[in-house]
Amino acid sequence: MVSETTAQRILRNAEHLMASNGIASTSVRQITDASEANVASVNYYFGSKSELLLELLKDRFSQLDAELLARVNAVEKNAAGARPKVRDLTAAYFDALAHLGFNSETGQLDPFILLIQRAAAEQEEVLEKAQDFSAPGLSKLMSLLAESIPENQGQDIEIKTLLRLMFTTSVAAMPTMNAERKNDMQFSAVRDFLFAGVEAYLMRIAGKT
Repeated sequence: MVSETTAQRILRNAEHLMASNGIASTSVRQITDASEANVASVNYYFGSKSELLLELLKDRFSQLDAELLARVNAVEKNAAGARPKVRDLTAAYFDALAHLGFNSETGQLDPFILLIQRAAAEQEEVLEKAQDFSAPGLSKLMSLLAESIPENQGQDIEIKTLLRLMFTTSVAAMPTMNAERKNDMQFSAVRDFLFAGVEAYLMRIAGKT
């Protein structure tokens, strides 16, 4: 088993502490004490507490995008040359986030989801900066969603607006699902809710409403 580096320990403990206590309420010393490192190590590896948070979020969003790309590719493959359905694409997005957002063994909410909510309330600029809207998974998802409306209107989709809608809806639903990880009915309901919102947005772009 490969042992954690100091930087990895700092990232792991920072995520848990910031998610549990809040970003502003978590000090650098608390993070380094939990990581068995000295205070200077945060500046050495990351530059500052804010940069540490940014690196942490970037890493997690990168993991999310890789999972999303795999699921979107699967949807496209299953469509067998036909246009992938919007419902299947939005389900792929939510399921990718749920895969990362819940512990597969315990069903408990992952600190990542709580940290996102903390960052949205306390460090919105850092959260925005951490998201790469041109990442492969997100890019392919948006491209396929754009194909669901007339070609000459696909460019009218505001990618960041649509992704914020999907992201906010998904993340907001997850804390209520904490003890219901294996409840398929609840997961289906959230997928349906997300699909309805995305479909309404696309229909508005296409001028159908």
